[in-house]
Amino acid sequence: MSANRAKHKKIALYIFYGALTVAILVTVLSFNDIGEIFSVMQTADVKYIYIALAFLLAYALLYPLSTCILAKAQKLPTRFATNYTVAMTEHFFNGITPFSTGGQPFQVYAFKKSGVKISESTGLLMMNFIIFMIVTNLFAMLSLIYATKFVTTVPMIALAVVGFTMNFGVLAFLIALATSKRLRGCLVWIVEHLAKIKFLKKFLEPKIPQLTEYFTQVQSAFKSLFKKVHIFLLCILIKIITMAFYYAITFYILLALHVPVGYDDLFFIMCGTSFAITMVVFVPTPGSSGGIEFAFGSVLANVGGGLSATVSYGGMLIWRLLSYYLMMAFSLLFYIALEIVFKVKSKKVAAIAESAEEDAPDAADGREESPPAEILKDAVPSEYAESGEPRETGENGESCSKDINRTEN
Repeated sequence: MSANRAKHKKIALYIFYGALTVAILVTVLSFNDIGEIFSVMQTADVKYIYIALAFLLAYALLYPLSTCILAKAQKLPTRFATNYTVAMTEHFFNGITPFSTGGQPFQVYAFKKSGVKISESTGLLMMNFIIFMIVTNLFAMLSLIYATKFVTTVPMIALAVVGFTMNFGVLAFLIALATSKRLRGCLVWIVEHLAKIKFLKKFLEPKIPQLTEYFTQVQSAFKSLFKKVHIFLLCILIKIITMAFYYAITFYILLALHVPVGYDDLFFIMCGTSFAITMVVFVPTPGSSGGIEFAFGSVLANVGGGLSATVSYGGMLIWRLLSYYLMMAFSLLFYIALEIVFKVKSKKVAAIAESAEEDAPDAADGREESPPAEILKDAVPSEYAESGEPRETGENGESCSKDINRTEN
């Protein structure tokens, strides 16, 4: 009963977060003429929308590969299909949780249900996230070349400073957490001191040895992966290609809206997309809703060479529908498939356990019947004794073998 209640609460929370993102999107659009924005979208060139969709699909299909490669390098007891499916659920859980923090915890849970230790999966996912952060920060640093073209007001400059500082800071902290014994000791020390507080003591004190062991195992798993430089570089390369597809979607959306941009503007527009996303990483709403719409709409207006508000926000809405809502829906399908697999597997385990329980009483009572002696006699050829050696026969054909109940020294 409590499990069902918790499940219903979780579903209700997801629905709330989903409704919140839609409400924020409508609010942002309401500052402009929504009718004109939809009119602009209706004139879009469908050919370029299809290309944008193809780029989104390429991004979606490539995204889980780094997780699969790292899982194989770490020799996890899971198949490629399982690793790929678990990795694909990240978009859904990141999209419905504040600060995009829901993806990795669910993946740890999913890997645990697939027979992977929590410390191993955490080390793998931390490595994968660091690879992702390295690549996105690389694009973010490149986008700073055009910073003066992307931000033209003081509020946008302030947003950019906070966003970029947080992004680079998170990357530095994660690398330190995965590699530094000193930071590990510092975190354990903090928990030990918090455990001295009376109302926290009974909760934290028993967990300190587990936490210490957990950090040790995570760092060990991370370091074992990091030693495989060729795997690390391969994942970096795949993630660069993956994110290039993602950032290039904006270019084809602008072409669809008849904005006069050429392929010589492609890199500039990709940098603009990276800049807008990095600006608002600190916004606590699911999917950075509210901040991303404002930042992307503003940057898009400058990227397109002074676009009108209706065109820039029309482009933002198409981009948001593709990169966020459609991507979440696609990821949700993988989550549903994963839950079905887990449910089928648990039913099989339960059926095997039930069958074993039914057979157990007979074995315990010693009621297991032995085959009749005649059958055993017929099952063994007459020329062999129970020892497996040919029988020796005398002149009268009498058996000279030893009694079957004797044991040979």
